[in-house]
Amino acid sequence: MKHALLILMLCCCIAHAKSQDTRELRKLISDMIEAKAEQNLMDMDYEEMINELIDLAQNPINLNKTSKEELEQLFFLSDFQIENILFYHYNNGPLLSIYELQAVEDLDSLSIVYMQPFVSVYAPTNEKRKYTNGQVLARYQSLIQTPMGYYAANDSTDAAYAGSKERWMTKARININGQIEAGFTLEKDPGEKAFPNWPPLTDFSSAYLQINNPIKYIEKVIVGDYRISFGQGLGMWTDMAFSKSTETAQLRRRAKGISKYTSVNESSYLRGIALDLKLRKFKLSPFISHKKIDASINLATDHFDEMVTSIQETGYHRTRSEIENRHSINETILGANLNYKHHLFNLDAGYYNWQINTPIQEKNHIKDIYRFKGDELSSFWLAHSVFLKKLTLFGELNWHHNTNWGMYQGATFRAGSDVIATLAYRKFSKGYTNILSNPFAESSNPAGESGIYSSIQFKPSYKLQIKAFADLFSYDWLRYNVYSPSVGFEWFAQANYRINYQNSIYLRYKSTKKEINSKTELSNYKIEDYQKQNLRLFYSFTPNEQWSYQTQVEYAHFHQNKKSEGWLFFQDLQYDMNRYFRFSIRYTLFDIEDYNSRIYAYEPDVLYAFNIPAYMDKGTRIILNAQIKPAKNLNLWLRWAHSNYKNKAFIGSGHQMINGNKMDEIKCQLQYRF
Repeated sequence: MKHALLILMLCCCIAHAKSQDTRELRKLISDMIEAKAEQNLMDMDYEEMINELIDLAQNPINLNKTSKEELEQLFFLSDFQIENILFYHYNNGPLLSIYELQAVEDLDSLSIVYMQPFVSVYAPTNEKRKYTNGQVLARYQSLIQTPMGYYAANDSTDAAYAGSKERWMTKARININGQIEAGFTLEKDPGEKAFPNWPPLTDFSSAYLQINNPIKYIEKVIVGDYRISFGQGLGMWTDMAFSKSTETAQLRRRAKGISKYTSVNESSYLRGIALDLKLRKFKLSPFISHKKIDASINLATDHFDEMVTSIQETGYHRTRSEIENRHSINETILGANLNYKHHLFNLDAGYYNWQINTPIQEKNHIKDIYRFKGDELSSFWLAHSVFLKKLTLFGELNWHHNTNWGMYQGATFRAGSDVIATLAYRKFSKGYTNILSNPFAESSNPAGESGIYSSIQFKPSYKLQIKAFADLFSYDWLRYNVYSPSVGFEWFAQANYRINYQNSIYLRYKSTKKEINSKTELSNYKIEDYQKQNLRLFYSFTPNEQWSYQTQVEYAHFHQNKKSEGWLFFQDLQYDMNRYFRFSIRYTLFDIEDYNSRIYAYEPDVLYAFNIPAYMDKGTRIILNAQIKPAKNLNLWLRWAHSNYKNKAFIGSGHQMINGNKMDEIKCQLQYRF
């Protein structure tokens, strides 16, 4: 009776929060991705993370029959929270309701709100649940205006882009009893031909078949396209991963091993076969991959052999040169990882060999003398995670080509029930090469980088949470646009204040200081400081289950010899009439002087899509989103985005240039679930 009374009290405490779970979680994800977008100038692949969360929502974790590995899929939970959930279940037996999580030590109400879409509570059983579910999804998007690359200069010249301006994607997935999973993805980017070659497949085609526990000792087999992540990302990691983000306490990477590939990124996957072999606490994961990749090649002459000048990862095949680079070389990868898992620690040891059939050319510039050249790379890694009561230690050592290496060591310490502090050190040799890795680092190419990172997260009161980090880093060799060894410093602070269940607010400040080539003394390889500062205020109001409002204002200031600055303001309104119709509108005002003071802002989009554009110039932007459920298993999304720039005769540059100061984009997505 006492157990049931506790659950009833907890239900009353957070019943209202349940209606906000997906909104709160989406904001958390968008904040983390914005930080990632600021570090990477190329488009990032966010779809895999969203796919995994939607998979979990469709097949929730049973908290009465779960494991540490399952709960680690919930990236917003700290290691200490996961341990406390498992310890509570061990001490108190099966949970009677999800609301009983309020009794778990250090598990705050907001974390429970995040968890609700992905967990369930029911009595464990030895009977295997039989089910078949899946989906078919189609997406279409296009600009209303036509960029210059789609026009021919004259009657005797073809347009720069070979295909149409539309982008479309089709994907299908099926899951049978959790034992057999299969899917395929077809995609065409704007400017590409839909079916460029024979057989008539799209520009990007991907498929996988995953069989779980087919026989004893084999935990998983994947044939087709897959991803890999081991250790802390220094040796091999093709998944998306966060380095410095708004979740300052989430420093230790949680490797997924081998997993199916369902995204449309055309470079971050392997194609072949991979499997998990498990014997007690040991897991061996061998893999092999062979596929064609894009590369720019200098053709052979009487004096020089054919050489690769650069490997292309954009996935675009629109212009003549991009089409010539498409699938121009062969890539072969062979390797394995051995994992030992204990409840107090994890150990990983792994190796891979990467080969291409045409060697990479040596660069002539002095900054590139340590860069990888040749046609083969072998990499070894050792990684560890140690879990103590209040302390988690983790790290990885990686080395390749005998002389090049990377090191990362970190610690997370729970100083109190609401205080978590982290500390990490990283160092990479000048010749460190991250062809298949994604380490914690400031730069996307961390060769020659070293740094010390520290963060803290604490709650001075029930309603207030403070998060902050500081990162001091340096480079002991030249880099792109920095022709001298350099140093940098970045720090971040954010205060979240939950006024009540309907109102919340946060204030964020971020400062980045680095060195870059001097604009006035480039010939002497002089470098100088630049600093960028961002200040953001965000407010959310949810009066009921149907309506929600979000307001954000941000100011950016950049200084290098002369200053540039900008500001951005947006207002969101969201309305959930019922499960059959949802609608949102955003109105944005921005006035940003140049690229240096650009501001990143998450934009509402259709399911599976995350859009984090960099705002520049001066103007307005309106975004309308609608979700309609015309039938039980059918969902339709519609999106229209309109940008209006002030005092501009054209938008963009080169082949992407649009005449005029207005730009409109439409997007339509249809999903059938079964």
